[in-house]
Amino acid sequence: MPHSDVTEASARSWLAPLGAFVALLALYVATLAPTVAGGDSGELTAAAVTGGVPHPPGYPVFALLARLFGILPFGPCIAWRVNLLSAVSTAAAAGLLCATAQLWTASASAGLLAAALFGTNPLVWHHATSAEVFGLNAMFGALALFLWLHIERAPARRLVLALALACGLGMGNHHTFVFIGAPVFLRALWVARRELRASGVALAVLGGVLGLLPYAYLALASRSAATVSWGDQSTLDGLLGHFLRRDYGTFSLGRASSKADAFVETGTFFPTLYLMLGASLRRLLGLGPLLAVAAYALAPRKRPDRAQARVLLALLLGYALVFCAMSNMSTGKALYRSVLSRFFIQSDLLMALAAGIGWAWLFRRLEARAASSSRVSRLSLAGAGLVFLAGAVVNAGASQRGNTVFRDFVSVAFASLPRDAMVVTMGDHLTGAVFYFHEVEKLRPDVIHLDQQLLGFRWYCDRVLRHHPDLTIPAGVYLPGGFNIKQLMDANRSRPLVVLDRLGTWDESWKSGYKLASAGLTHPLVPADRFPSFEQWAERDRQAMGSYDPRAALLSPLGSWEQMLGELALNTQASRAHLALVYSHDAGNTEAPARLAVNLLEDIVRRVGGSPALGIPAEPGLPTLDLNASVLKNLGIGYEILSHFDPAFTPRTVKAWELFVAKAPATDSDLPAARAYVERAHAAAQH
Repeated sequence: MPHSDVTEASARSWLAPLGAFVALLALYVATLAPTVAGGDSGELTAAAVTGGVPHPPGYPVFALLARLFGILPFGPCIAWRVNLLSAVSTAAAAGLLCATAQLWTASASAGLLAAALFGTNPLVWHHATSAEVFGLNAMFGALALFLWLHIERAPARRLVLALALACGLGMGNHHTFVFIGAPVFLRALWVARRELRASGVALAVLGGVLGLLPYAYLALASRSAATVSWGDQSTLDGLLGHFLRRDYGTFSLGRASSKADAFVETGTFFPTLYLMLGASLRRLLGLGPLLAVAAYALAPRKRPDRAQARVLLALLLGYALVFCAMSNMSTGKALYRSVLSRFFIQSDLLMALAAGIGWAWLFRRLEARAASSSRVSRLSLAGAGLVFLAGAVVNAGASQRGNTVFRDFVSVAFASLPRDAMVVTMGDHLTGAVFYFHEVEKLRPDVIHLDQQLLGFRWYCDRVLRHHPDLTIPAGVYLPGGFNIKQLMDANRSRPLVVLDRLGTWDESWKSGYKLASAGLTHPLVPADRFPSFEQWAERDRQAMGSYDPRAALLSPLGSWEQMLGELALNTQASRAHLALVYSHDAGNTEAPARLAVNLLEDIVRRVGGSPALGIPAEPGLPTLDLNASVLKNLGIGYEILSHFDPAFTPRTVKAWELFVAKAPATDSDLPAARAYVERAHAAAQH
């Protein structure tokens, strides 16, 4: 073939991968989250753009690239620009996946099918539209597969060195890359052993080490004045501990006792395996696993093709079995399953590649039997296009285009904070977003933000003190046996303390001298001798809540961080209702506070699915959620108080207590009194 023809053919071979990249990038940009989304998005963005260190293992490649994307001269805000990094890297992963399937099968439609299944996968799409490390992880995985296949076809030293560097960089982004990177690197060393010799192997190992150099950035970032930075990597032990995730538990997703029931000791292998492989049928439009089986069953009998098919199968099964054996995250809650699912992107990448290959072999069989092979080729290409369109339509719910849930919540909460307050948060669902808005967008710079869990580390306390020398943090750490919240407040009397979400159950020190004055979306801790009157509190609560509506958060997918934030807003509303009942009780069961409490509680019941028994209709469009028994208890109390002013509330009182008795845990101290009330009411009705 003339040189010009070879060049033209080579150029044409990139048309399909380039088309896949452009189409998916356009899809992701059109549906990009306009600001910080849930999960680690806020913390990763804030740490990267302020020059700090993200949580273990540090993700230095992501941090460096996110810092570059953060200074792009376009986009509505820094968070959007960092979200764009995920879009670009995920689209690049799909493009490389297309190129790999095309190289494997000499079929552009096979590559496009693989890219379409992977790129419109709702799990992949969702994480491609917010700041996360999983898009880059997929990109490095796809790059490793592409280089490995080239080495299988034509072993060359330069390709092995490129693969080694890519593997090092992949490990500098996310540890789970090792499940693809290590096997294909070892396989490449074996396939190219004659071309490499000992010197080439040594160079390849050196290339891998060079790829890990971004970890040195963590040591520099740790010494910086960054406001958001995790740990102390200024020493070799600190850097190694961060890399090994000692705080989380090396070789596991987390310590079994670190976050309530999120992590367990045993029993997650088979549920996790089902979620990874079994549920991939839904994520990959019902086609992926079936075509992946066809890829192996219909593979040509030639030895190289069979060997490569076995490698791909080993990669998929190896990742699934090893990851599921190491995973210790509970699958008992929707949120935990959502967090766990992020790690299925890598297995879905492999499954999509296998599906593209199976698509090619299937149509190859059809071509052998058809009168016109060109017609079959056009059908194969059209089919791949239809799969892309179907994925874009069926999985459109993965879009985050209108996701402003965290911005809305944090903006309203911070607007209600008193000047120079200390605001204390707990939990990944909220702390990361507060990090971003407070430290990057400079929301309420007069406020000092403290995270309860991070206060359990002295390095965090010391970093906060360097930025706020006028603040006093007691000696030790915020854990049982260390300092408590009352000591923190007593040491900083000029700064009001406000809690977002909740305090740890172990710390009730604030009850000595302070009271919770829950208002809006926050829980201010107020000195008992300066507690507001009901009228003062009700006005503050009205102003603090403003026009905030948790509806958008509650409409988010079940198990998402956004939906969890909606539930948090309802829990805070329940706390406000409880406080109104306390005002009523302390004033001799007065009507106005009780009526306000009942209105707040009935609004919660409406938003979680309504209650026909209480005559409370569900709010249209919202999903049905679990109703906490304490809401029914407080409704019973509120109805009972109001029944003294209006007997029409008496039947509601009985019904609320009945529902509470049926739902309350046996350990609830109010259960006997509620049961007795119901029994008396039934006895009175019979007479």
